Order: sequence, then C-alpha cells, then structure tokens
Amino acid sequence: MKIPTNIQYIEVYYDGRCGMCCTFHEWVNAQTRAFPVRFIAYQDPQAEEWFPGVNELEPEREMIVRTHDHQLYRGAEGWVLCLLSCQKYQAIARRIASPTLLPFAEKTCHELAARRHKLSKVFFRKKDKEVAAELHRMPAEECAGTCSNIPDGLI
Repeated sequence: MKIPTNIQYIEVYYDGRCGMCCTFHEWVNAQTRAFPVRFIAYQDPQAEEWFPGVNELEPEREMIVRTHDHQLYRGAEGWVLCLLSCQKYQAIARRIASPTLLPFAEKTCHELAARRHKLSKVFFRKKDKEVAAELHRMPAEECAGTCSNIPDGLI
C-alpha cells in the first residue's frame, strides 16, 4: 500500500449500528490527531449528500475511507489511514501498510468484518461480567490453518 502524502483530512464511512465500528470511532476521536478525521455513519441521510454514490460501494461490507483528494481506501487500507491519523500510531500504520504485513491485515479485516455484528453483541457496549458469560456460552472454533502462515517473530 502506498500511503498518500500530505493528507489534509479523511472521511470515514462506517456502520453506525455496529458496536465495534462505533467503539473504534470513539477510540480514534480520543487520540491526538496528525490530521482531521470526519466519521460519517453510512446510514446517515447526509452521507449520500457528502459522498454521492457511497452506498453503491457497499459500505455495509467494509469501512470506506476517502481522502481530501477523493482517493478511496477500504478494509485494511482504511484502518491504516485511521491509524495514520493518530499521531501516536503513525509508525505502526506505516509498518502495517508494508507489503509483508498488509496481506495479514487484510485477512484480519475480512475476518472481523464478517463477524463484526456477532462480536459487537458479545464485546461492545456490555459490562465485563456480561462479556465473560457470553464467551463461556460460545463454542470454541478451530484455527482454519492460517495461523501457520504468520512469519516467525511477528507474534
């Protein structure tokens, strides 16, 4: 991923009904910024006004990030730009954007996106005791074999 230079601001189109998405939004907003970020729930009637055609890009599947010069980034690349907007996390954003790590970030984003509503019901907007009780009720899932693809020393 080639990280754009001189970003003036980004717009993040996310799912305003998803606890995980909203928690991420709150977390980014609490960070010291390198550049402004405007979060817009794709369900907001003004989203289509600000970004004509955004709903045709299926923002319900993956977060969409648009830079000031209208470049689009989705999924892992969108997360990288959100991290880049946080002064404290710029180095890790650049590292994740590398050719070596971006494929793993993409896999992770796809897995999270596919399960975000279930994860939101379990983890977000609940107290710790409720989360623990829910986790105990969930069946354990086996690793699908992708764990062995992680380069040595990464974990």
